[in-house]
Amino acid sequence: MKKNNYKNHNESSRWTIRNLASDGTIVLLCACFLAFLKPFGMDSVSFVYALSFWVTICLCGYLVYAPALTLGRAALSSIAPNLKTKNVLSLVVSILCASVIMGLITPFIITRFFSLSSTYWESVPFAIMACLFIGGVITLISVTKAFVQQQHAMITYQQQRLELEQPEATILQQKMLMDFMSKLPIEKRGELICLQMDDHYLQVHTDKGSHMLLMRFKDALKQLDGYPGFQTHRSWWVSINAVTATKREGRRLILRLNNNMEVPVSQTFLSQTKHTLNMS
Repeated sequence: MKKNNYKNHNESSRWTIRNLASDGTIVLLCACFLAFLKPFGMDSVSFVYALSFWVTICLCGYLVYAPALTLGRAALSSIAPNLKTKNVLSLVVSILCASVIMGLITPFIITRFFSLSSTYWESVPFAIMACLFIGGVITLISVTKAFVQQQHAMITYQQQRLELEQPEATILQQKMLMDFMSKLPIEKRGELICLQMDDHYLQVHTDKGSHMLLMRFKDALKQLDGYPGFQTHRSWWVSINAVTATKREGRRLILRLNNNMEVPVSQTFLSQTKHTLNMS
């Protein structure tokens, strides 16, 4: 549902004033670049005249290519919603269709600025090829820009979701911890040191003493999810803050806690324990 909300938000913001201004800047820059190059035998005209021509061409091209991309994407999504390459395919088809349309329009624009050396229909194939190249390049630049903006927007959206979810997760973890601690007598409720499984019972050690609970070890670990602690053995869990020292007994690693208890570390949890305690 969250992904759909982002997608709907992204689709609704595609034609914002900010995006239109950004696309307009790209169109203007491309027109300036083409006016500077003066391609297709435009060496004899001034930069201002060439600029006015290319601004007209590029602006008209934008009004053709931009809707074509949107319609092409929407059409292919409805026809083949599960097609993995639909974005690339819709881009190619949209550019081809828009280039044909623009190729039919371009000779009319040229006649307003220059005289055609050939008839209208003789000029159309060349115009289509020129539009396919120029329009394709400008479209790819615009699509790349839109993709970068979309990725940035997605990252921002995910960060906002995480910021909203983190307090909820913290509250849930605190509630689970309080539920666990409420099982202890009031006089034993203190800072957790370690848990020790004993058959179907659980020995809970705090800085205020120890208490035996009729509770499964794995259920206790679920309630302490998120609490700064780790499992060292199939029947032991310790708080990170309670570890004061480590020692070796043969190949076994032993943790000394701040209540003077010694907790074994099994081979299964040895690597995890070393990583948690930053041991080499």
